[in-house]
Amino acid sequence: MRPFMPVLALVVLLLMGGCGQSPPGDSASSVPPPPAGMRWVGSGQVVVAVPDWWTTGETRCLAPVEDTVYFDMAATADCDDAPAPAAVREVSALAVLNADSGYGEMLVREMAPIGEVNGREVVERENCEEWFDGVCRRLFAVPSEGVAFAVTIAEEGDGDYEAIRDSLRILPEPSTTVPLTTRDGWTPAWGAEPKVTDALVDQFKDAGLSVEIKTVERFKDDDGSADYASFPEGSLLDVSPALGSVIDVGGTVTVTVSGQSLGLVLNQGGFSGVSRSGWST
Repeated sequence: MRPFMPVLALVVLLLMGGCGQSPPGDSASSVPPPPAGMRWVGSGQVVVAVPDWWTTGETRCLAPVEDTVYFDMAATADCDDAPAPAAVREVSALAVLNADSGYGEMLVREMAPIGEVNGREVVERENCEEWFDGVCRRLFAVPSEGVAFAVTIAEEGDGDYEAIRDSLRILPEPSTTVPLTTRDGWTPAWGAEPKVTDALVDQFKDAGLSVEIKTVERFKDDDGSADYASFPEGSLLDVSPALGSVIDVGGTVTVTVSGQSLGLVLNQGGFSGVSRSGWST
């Protein structure tokens, strides 16, 4: 973990309004693309760019177990299968927190201003937070938008905290983000069980988004492409646009779920299944 170093360039850019500005009246399609190899993710109208290979919602007992993006409920899980500290130390992640209440609000109180983006104050914690044994994460927030971010970088090649922080952008009014969580604050991952999928769909509708459901039959083929064949009917296979990504207000989210099992299919050629690699990131 690199020691904290104030970044003068960031402060100058933020104070000048040069970072994260978007002209009013834009739509999600006109939001500038993220830097190469990155993707936008966030909450409400606040997004940052993370490496595009980071997954979404890959946690166990509320701790990330892959390089991933997830919502941090700031809760302790009563879990028999908690990952070992050594496993969490190998993971890079972006956690999104609610800066308006609970633990997220407490963290924001400890942060100091570093500049502004589109007139919104940006604050940052000076020192990292050791939130897990041997894991220290860096935090920044946009208090007026109720959003805080916690970044953990396990290895240099996994990403860069300053690059993620400096990418912070406020979306124009017609744009928002796809909800990152269900109502109870859980970020579902690929293969989530049907009741979680239903809860996620409810959350999309509560956010004013339209939802299209697509069903993919659970073929069992011999090349392993349908590796969701054992999933219960209605399990989550894909969300597009991805959780936490940019979408127009009132836009449509396509949710792909597993359907009925159609038994064994051997090299049909024309079948295009959805594997884990198809999970939108």
